[in-house]
This record gives sequence, C-alpha cells and structure tokens, in this order.
Amino acid sequence: MSDRTIAKTLAGCTLAAAAAILISAAPAAAQEWRGWNIHVPDYPNSRGLDRWGELVAQRSNNRIRMRTFHSAQLGQQDEAIQQLRLGAIDFANFNLSPLNNLVPETQVLTLPFIFRDVSHVHKTVDGAVGDELARLIEARLNMVVVSWFDAGARSMYTRRQVRTPADMQGLKIRVQTSDLWVDLVRALGANATPLPFGEVYTGLQTGVIDGAENNWPSYESQRHFEVARFYATTEHSNVPEIVVVSKPRWDRASPADREILRTAAREASAYQRQLWAEREKSSRDKVVAAGVTVTEITDRGPWQQLMAPLYEKYAGAPNMRALVDRIRAVQ
Repeated sequence: MSDRTIAKTLAGCTLAAAAAILISAAPAAAQEWRGWNIHVPDYPNSRGLDRWGELVAQRSNNRIRMRTFHSAQLGQQDEAIQQLRLGAIDFANFNLSPLNNLVPETQVLTLPFIFRDVSHVHKTVDGAVGDELARLIEARLNMVVVSWFDAGARSMYTRRQVRTPADMQGLKIRVQTSDLWVDLVRALGANATPLPFGEVYTGLQTGVIDGAENNWPSYESQRHFEVARFYATTEHSNVPEIVVVSKPRWDRASPADREILRTAAREASAYQRQLWAEREKSSRDKVVAAGVTVTEITDRGPWQQLMAPLYEKYAGAPNMRALVDRIRAVQ
C-alpha cells in the first residue's frame, strides 16, 4: 500500500471515528407526551400538571416534553380513561369515582367520613394504602399512578339553614350519578336528585332542588352561593385524585426517566395541594363577603352514625373492611 493510500485510509478512519463520537454525544430524540385534564388552565390541578411538565423537561434536558390539554380538549373523562389505557394519551389527572366499578377497592376512599381531615388524606394516599391501591390500578387498568392530588372536602349547601341531620329531612339534594351518592343523601333523610353539574344553578334558582354538595371553589366559581345562601361544613367527603401515566408509555421509559417522572410528580402534587388550600380559603372568603351564612359542623358524630348502612353495603366484603380499618388506623 502506498503512502498516499495509507493517508487516505487514516483520514477516512479519523472522520468515521469523529462522526461516531458526535452521534453518541447527540441527545436522544425528544419525546412529545400528550396529557388530559378536565379543568380550566388556571385551576390548581391544571397548574400542578403544568409544573410537573416543567420539572420533567428541566431534569430530562428536554428529552421528555409534556403538554397537558386542559378543559377536556381530548374528550370527556370516560373517553380519556379508555384512551389512556390503550396508550393513545400519555398521562392524565382523574377523579377516582369513574374507576370505582373497575377497581372496587378505590371506592373505600369515596366513603363518607372515611377521613378525619386533609392531613389524614395525605398520610393515607402517600403511604402504604395509597401504594397498594396504585398497584391494583396498574394491574387492572393499564395505568401507573405517580402521585395524588387534592380535590377538597365536599359539604352541603342549601336554600335554608342546615345545622343537624334532622334539618336535611325532605330536602331535594343534587347528587352525582352514583349509587353511593344517592344512598348517602337518602341516609340523611333527604331526596337524592341526580342532575348534571351544569344545571345546578338553574335547579337551585327555580326550586327543582333545595341544595347540593361540593367544595368551596366549586360553590364559589359556579356562583351557586347566589341561589343557595347557606353552607354547612359537613365535610362528608374528601376524595383525592390520581395523576397517572399510560402503562405502554411508562414501559418504554428508562429506569432513570421513570425516577425523574415519579420524583417530579410528587413535587408537583405538593405544589397542587398548596394551591388548592389557597384556592379554598380564597373561595370561602369571597362567599362570606357576599353574605353567605356558614354553619360550622363541629360534631360530625350524628352524621357519621347514619352512614353505617353505606359501609355495610359498599365496604362489607372482608378485603374492603380491612382497607377501612387500615385507613382509620393511619395517624
């Protein structure tokens, strides 16, 4: 081989080696993740999901770019759950209620008066009980729970003052389309009236219903306080929500990326919970300033005693009773 040929060969090898180094040093192709959320962009849940995306982008050097489509742009909740299970949507924030029939154990978290306060909620879902429910959801629904969001305590608001369960007798109370919620209101001696959320204001205004139940932000933001001037802090329900990733998408992620996703999701949940607490206080202050009468229910014992038939019906099986006992034991 001539000196000229050797030089050409060496030059070619040098270029090839340099190209290989550049290729190996180049960042992996960016992944575009699509997420579903039912809330408007400035809602605490929406801002929590956006924060999650920001943290993941920073820590993955923009390899994972998460875009949340707020306001149910990708379909209604039932449709989104199905899309997520199939991998057509990459992540989402869901209420637990639509999952109750698919994973009956999740129904325990929706039982009335199961939680003492919001701190009890956090300790439950961030601990062993939450981990167990997350494993069940993953196994049965093909989605991975990465963290839990707050959704606030729900209380009764009505067109006349309610101080005790006896004051609920005969009232027509709007409920979600759910057997458990119908039974809850009936146990209080009221008439359960399933009604779409968007029709609650008109229903209260016209007398089709005498009251409803929800959290402070919903009561304030939907202006229900204009037509139901009495709010009783029954706090009968404090159901957390889940933040999930589609399992097909999760399985394609590296162990390092999964750790980034989980850690960032927990930090985003802490942020969402802070925003939620601030939003609750702000909403309460607004309706009080507008003249709403707030009745503080300091003794929930009489209300809780009426729920015994619901616990027997919805948590009577041994595995469900065991979950109830474990939740109540969380300190």
